Amino acid sequence: MHRLLGIDAGKSVVRTALIRTSYRKVFVEALGEAPITDAVSEAEAIRAAVGLLRPDAAAIAISGEKSFYRRLDLPAAAQKEVENVLGFELEATVPFEMEDAVFDYRLLKRPPSVETLPVFAAIARADDVRERITVVKEALGFEPERVALGAVALANLEAVMPELASPSPAGASVPIALLDLDHLTSEIVILSAGEPVFARTLSRGTAGLPGTAPALARELRQTLAAWRNLGGEPLAGMYLVGGGASAQGAEVFLSTQLGLTILPLPAPRVEGLTPEQAAALPRFAKALGLALGLTPKTRGFNLRKGALEAERSYPFLREKIPILAGLGTVIALSFGFSIVAELRTLSAERELLLASLATASHDVLGEETSDPVRARELLDQGPGAADEDPMPRVDAFDVMVQLSKAVPKEITHDVLELDVNRGHVTLQGVVPSVSDAQIIADHMKEHRCFRDVKVGRTSQFTEGKHKYVLELDLKCEDKKKKKTGADAADSASAGAPEKPEGSR
Repeated sequence: MHRLLGIDAGKSVVRTALIRTSYRKVFVEALGEAPITDAVSEAEAIRAAVGLLRPDAAAIAISGEKSFYRRLDLPAAAQKEVENVLGFELEATVPFEMEDAVFDYRLLKRPPSVETLPVFAAIARADDVRERITVVKEALGFEPERVALGAVALANLEAVMPELASPSPAGASVPIALLDLDHLTSEIVILSAGEPVFARTLSRGTAGLPGTAPALARELRQTLAAWRNLGGEPLAGMYLVGGGASAQGAEVFLSTQLGLTILPLPAPRVEGLTPEQAAALPRFAKALGLALGLTPKTRGFNLRKGALEAERSYPFLREKIPILAGLGTVIALSFGFSIVAELRTLSAERELLLASLATASHDVLGEETSDPVRARELLDQGPGAADEDPMPRVDAFDVMVQLSKAVPKEITHDVLELDVNRGHVTLQGVVPSVSDAQIIADHMKEHRCFRDVKVGRTSQFTEGKHKYVLELDLKCEDKKKKKTGADAADSASAGAPEKPEGSR
């Protein structure tokens, strides 16, 4: 929730409205009023009207007498550069340099048949805007977030008074006027569909009534004529607000002089409004509009632009704390859920890998373990470390090598078939004679891994050649263990020749 303060500082009196906003609801906390006299400065009157309540942000308006309103038609092609183009257009319409001015604008609804871009702009001297900022800072200790302009702030009342956007019972968008009658001056703003489209400040107010009533009526008629000259539609009626709204006979007089229906101000959609505050609401309408201008859906002007733009300090941060806290909570929860999901995935993957390690260690290393350290130890020891090396010490290639050595150079030898199966070798060859086959068999016996080498059978192959079958087993002897010192001594004693008796 945010506590927003609107300050309507006139020449003779200060009126304030403090509201509290929440989701789609507005609560009125306090309405304050204090006079400005020779003994009470404007800052002191603001401080007295606000009292002890401390708002989160504040808005004040600069008088329409110190500002200018302009209705301009820009080329449609300038829509993307309105702010830059508008500065040059306004420079020719004001009696001071643009370097010393600040302005704001609103794009108006363009009729289908119009090719230009209608713009409603407001401009004031930068020094006058700084003076409004200074007086609020002196009174409350902080700068205002917005410096609105004249009675245009009354357009913000549409947020709590929807009737201002469509006063016609049929719901048609017919323009209406709001007249702020102050003691010395008056300000009028015309709304179309709730949007401000025209505004003017009058040099007369309720001071001098009833004698000054004809002059006030004449200025109002001239203002309405200026509106009609701009192509404005006839008004559906007029609402009276400000200090002079309750002046006796004001409604009848203005209705007669202007030919307009003076409408009662609609009941606002706000919470916490007491009957006394409801009765005084027309007098505090501008202050309420300024406070509503601090909400996101503002319809007025803000002259805190450029070098005068409001610094986003503590009140602004407090306004954004609920949103930032909500976003931070969502981010934290999302991050937490992501971490939990990732940890669960990693835990499941770890269990799967440990199960795979246990199965692989049992099949390959001979011991089932899910401990990576133990598996590494078993792997370093090697599978079957206590058993004999599973790789064969002799194979078919070794048989062919030994056969090439066993065949003498003078013997012509042909190999018909060589079969090595489970350590048993069967060789079929052709030699000139049976004795040559026996010679080859004797030479094959010289290999330490060949056992039971024998010529199985022989037969006549062709004329002058005999076929033979040689069989043997592949089995290498185990490496002999080194003998201990005692065994070596016994072996040496046993192998030494006996000394003849009597020899020395």
